[in-house]
Amino acid sequence: MISDLLGEEFLQDIVTASLKEVVGIVVPGSHIALALVPHVSRAFFMAYDRYKGAERQEAMDSLARVPFSRSYDIAARSVAASGLDEDQQAELVKYLSAIPMTSRQALRRSNDGGHVTTLLSQLPRNPEQMARFVPLRPPRFRPGDKVAGHDLRLDTLLGQGGFAEVWKAHNIERPGEPPLALKFCLDADLLVSLKRETGLVDRLQRISPEKDFVQLRQNALSAEPPFLVYEYMAGGNLANWLEGFEGKPPPPKEVVSVLKMAARAVAVAHEHGIVHRDLKPANLMVDDAGRVKVADFGIGALMADSEAGQQAGQSVGSMNPTLLHGAYTPVYTDPLRERFAPATPQDDVYALGVVGYQLLVGNVAWPMDGGWRRHLEARDVPAPLIEVLDSCVAPADQRYVDAGALLAALEDPPAVKKPKPAPEPEPAPVRPRGSRRPPRPDPAVKFCHRCGSRLQPGNRFCTNCGYRVPEGGT
Repeated sequence: MISDLLGEEFLQDIVTASLKEVVGIVVPGSHIALALVPHVSRAFFMAYDRYKGAERQEAMDSLARVPFSRSYDIAARSVAASGLDEDQQAELVKYLSAIPMTSRQALRRSNDGGHVTTLLSQLPRNPEQMARFVPLRPPRFRPGDKVAGHDLRLDTLLGQGGFAEVWKAHNIERPGEPPLALKFCLDADLLVSLKRETGLVDRLQRISPEKDFVQLRQNALSAEPPFLVYEYMAGGNLANWLEGFEGKPPPPKEVVSVLKMAARAVAVAHEHGIVHRDLKPANLMVDDAGRVKVADFGIGALMADSEAGQQAGQSVGSMNPTLLHGAYTPVYTDPLRERFAPATPQDDVYALGVVGYQLLVGNVAWPMDGGWRRHLEARDVPAPLIEVLDSCVAPADQRYVDAGALLAALEDPPAVKKPKPAPEPEPAPVRPRGSRRPPRPDPAVKFCHRCGSRLQPGNRFCTNCGYRVPEGGT
């Protein structure tokens, strides 16, 4: 049994080390921002590095179980002695007290049964890897907060994005109902993205069964801040699914199954003129039955040449370029695509190819670089599956036209032609007894490298084909 005190002591060490790192950069009048992440990650790793062997797993397990009330008290008590002004202190307390929550999400696996059990493969090896255990920024809310104007109470932070914050929540008046996931828009200028997401998801839910997309239950666009209410996905996302394999690549058959479910859902969107534009493991969710569903259409687009796109006038080209700047995640984006080119289904196909590669190598941080085929071949990935991924990331004119074509290829992989074996060498002729051995070639006689003609002694050029003979050539 792991002592709860271990987690509290660990958090105290993290907070103390973080304050030494942060006080020098957080000066009066400045704002807590992304600059905190590398400093707190380094402090976190220093505190963690004092533990050895199995102690590290126990420390991480216990830290993730620290109740928010205790983490808040620990952070508040330490920050109060930092000498920072009140606004800075308030932001730092919100940030540091969220570390147990973000650690819990970093350790989450689709098969963990809801219990924190850190795997050896999940232990960070350097301060950079520790960054996924700390918040992106101070959370807007606290666990236990009631959502104003709604019978919803927040339970725990699930994730943070560029302009969004996602919380697990429950209905106060209907305690028997399943938990929910609330996605808050924290930037008023990006409310258009939330409205866009609502429209696209509503459209997909009218035409698709529940198994394909994370279901939108309710919206509250006039709330402050505005938010969407989604079904809660107990299995997390594909990165959490991958954690369950303890640092080893999943069997290719399981990866194919995941890709089929993702491709089927995206094919439905493509068939109705919708491009996701940001497919990645974090947006491919897993329910408690192991089904993969597509989430987060916040930057999705209606294709300009589709009937829906023409009616709505919502092609990417007609949108504010500033709003969509950086919308695609670079690792999952074709480096040859034009920056402001209209969205096409082939953008999603490329992203699914990269996702498939990362699942096969067991690491969602790996880019699909020039040696990706060799990586898969070394892991004995079936050649037909490698060919499918190759067609996903090929130049646009050689790529699958949409996710439907990709799904068809996954269902019936292309045959891979095996190279013809080298012909067996013919046996050397047997010289009859008593016959004379043929004369050996005269080493002084030279022949052209290109056409094989005999060269005249002293000539530097072949009189038959004009080839210049190199010095010492034969």
